[in-house]
Amino acid sequence: MIYGVFSDVHSNYEALSVVLSYLEDLGVNGWICCGDLVGYGPDPDACLDRIRALKNLSIICGNHDLAVIDRLDHKWFNQYARAAVVWTSSHLSGSNRAYLENLTARLETPDFTLAHGTPRNPLEEYLMSPLQFRDNVPLVNRWPLFVGHSHMPLLFRCVDGDGDGDKVDFRFMDDKEEILPRICGGVMAPVALNPGSVGQPRDQDNRASCGLYDSGEGTFRIFRVPYDVGKVQGKIRAAGLPEYLALRLSYGL
Repeated sequence: MIYGVFSDVHSNYEALSVVLSYLEDLGVNGWICCGDLVGYGPDPDACLDRIRALKNLSIICGNHDLAVIDRLDHKWFNQYARAAVVWTSSHLSGSNRAYLENLTARLETPDFTLAHGTPRNPLEEYLMSPLQFRDNVPLVNRWPLFVGHSHMPLLFRCVDGDGDGDKVDFRFMDDKEEILPRICGGVMAPVALNPGSVGQPRDQDNRASCGLYDSGEGTFRIFRVPYDVGKVQGKIRAAGLPEYLALRLSYGL
């Protein structure tokens, strides 16, 4: 099956629309979403309506999603994130609130695993180092592992392929197909993939980021898709959200 993989939409409808259309044109027949559908941006309901309409969707929530529905204390969020959480909570429809309430921050399917941050701490920990990956390998039963949260397209995999060695291949991914490692019997070896962020990239590239996973071929590829940043910025300002949330979109920060 060919999956469109995306994460950290953060209520950015313009970016989401472009990403979904782009992946649909590539012939995807399934979807994987690693959470943080809302927060920061100006279109929470529009984004959730579009995502909920996707067929064959495996999806989890993120920390911002839970904060918006009062299931995560947002006092530790920075001032910009906190302001967006409060605003989003008051602009979310009842049906979309109920949808978020039914999501978990970790999900294991027969074919892969999802965790917003890490399997060990799905809501708070960012998967950013080889040591973290090694520590989380025993907690995953179905590979590959798809994560979000960091807003950066990243790959982690054990160099020896079976997860028993000490060396981990860790790198930022660009627009190049990755052949994922397998072990005896064709089973996927330990590998974690982050598709980057749709709505708020933080790798100094302001284009929306997403991925394509071919489970049959065992390949994964990152795509960067331009969208109308100025339109989203105008909506953020019109909504009265913090100016910083508009400015950072220009720079991919």
